[in-house]
Amino acid sequence: MVGPAGAGKNAIMNEVLQQLPDLHQVPTATTRPIRNTEKQGREHQFVSEAEFRQLDLIESQVVHNHLYGTPRVTIENAMHEGRDLIADIDVLGATKLHHSYPNNTVLVFVQPPSVDELIKRMGIRGETQAEIDTRLKRVEMEMEYAPQCDYLITNYHNQLTQSSAILYGIILAERSRRELNRLRIKTASLQDQAY
Repeated sequence: MVGPAGAGKNAIMNEVLQQLPDLHQVPTATTRPIRNTEKQGREHQFVSEAEFRQLDLIESQVVHNHLYGTPRVTIENAMHEGRDLIADIDVLGATKLHHSYPNNTVLVFVQPPSVDELIKRMGIRGETQAEIDTRLKRVEMEMEYAPQCDYLITNYHNQLTQSSAILYGIILAERSRRELNRLRIKTASLQDQAY
């Protein structure tokens, strides 16, 4: 999941995680401080900068003066075991992840209905005006990334249930498409063996 800070990615994701117990969040690594609503190893692996630099990461970015990255072992273990993962990753990191695993990555862009709504949400989250100003500097660049994604969710105020239902549907559709692709490969293989 990608999109600007405050668009509601984590709120949507958390709703869907409750509905799909076989879907797991990727705990990306970060050097930022843990928030009151977070738990070590669930949303993120909260590490020092020195620890961060020792990790084998698929991608890493500096976002709002903190380091973020996706641990390679987490992704590759899930792929090997056939487990579905979901993550909130910045647009630059998502590009690298998609480039590394193009057949195993689905990009869902979450956008707010307006920048004014985004600013309001950041304030509700308790961010200072300086933090909001820093985040707003990235909004235009992040919004330009939407056309490169596979799906778009506009997360309107007071419509978390609808936005979550859209993501839930995307996940089920992608699982169905994956199963159909497996069936096609199996069928093609059986036809090749018949000749």
